Amino acid sequence: MRSFRRIVRIILFWLLVICINKVLLLALKPHNFFRNDVYHMRKDHYEDVFIGTSHGKAGIRPDTVDKVTGRKSINLCLGGEYPIDSYFIIKELCRKKSPERVIYELDPGYWVTEVSPGPDYAAVYEELPWSPVKLEYFAAKMMKEDFRTALFPWYVYRQGMKKAPEMFCSRFDRAYLNHEDSFYDSELQSYGEGGTVSIHRLERPKCEEVPGVWKEEELKEKSVRYFEKLVSLCEEKGIELIVITTPVPNETREKYKDNFEGADTYFREYLEDKEIAYYNFDKIEIEGFDRTVGGFSDYEGHMYEDQAETFSRKLGEILK
Repeated sequence: MRSFRRIVRIILFWLLVICINKVLLLALKPHNFFRNDVYHMRKDHYEDVFIGTSHGKAGIRPDTVDKVTGRKSINLCLGGEYPIDSYFIIKELCRKKSPERVIYELDPGYWVTEVSPGPDYAAVYEELPWSPVKLEYFAAKMMKEDFRTALFPWYVYRQGMKKAPEMFCSRFDRAYLNHEDSFYDSELQSYGEGGTVSIHRLERPKCEEVPGVWKEEELKEKSVRYFEKLVSLCEEKGIELIVITTPVPNETREKYKDNFEGADTYFREYLEDKEIAYYNFDKIEIEGFDRTVGGFSDYEGHMYEDQAETFSRKLGEILK
């Protein structure tokens, strides 16, 4: 009898921990449009899938690309998306039906920096549905990086305590529950059109910081390993893989000229060796595209919505 009671207490304790974890996660986790990306990803089938970083999220407009290619695409890029995240996104997508083509937006900075717990750290993992792929993802990233994020998923968002009540209540908003894209709109940007984030032109100071500038000696083995796992997955599933690099302002290229040229040389040779098509749009003429910092919301390379429209038309022409 005592043994039975002890087991019941243990079960109740862990149920309480799970409930507290869930409430804290709802109250602290910022809203992330990747929730809607996954919703659309699971609901429809797409021939072309874009993966990569925030540069791709802001710069690639699937609706514009599709008008040129005549295909159907979705933008699954995301700020803080490392090669390990991109790999598991495509692996999860293939559980339902494999796309015909994957376009990987390569930001060299993500290949020379370490994954670290932060607001974007678990964005992809938390939104993917439970499956064997998610369990593998959990073991590969969440458990290996920081055990606290595995046991207490709200840990990475602990800085958001002040807005916890407001955030918790917003989870029951009709637009949020119905996966309405407009829920994520703000004065600065809007979300929609196949997963694109459109950055509006507003008069505001531009951040001049450019983090994670490419240095070959700082290349991370983990980034290489998971990109190569992505290559192998695409080969296994018969998916065409294309790699692109989105443009950055001229001012940034000039300031870090050696770094950008070094990255172009490295990846051009690396991808040529793997027989993967690579398009660096810093070196491709785009009619009507403003390459000065005036065409971007910052010095890092996040395009304004009108720039993204122009860029996406050119991207569509190349993909066609």
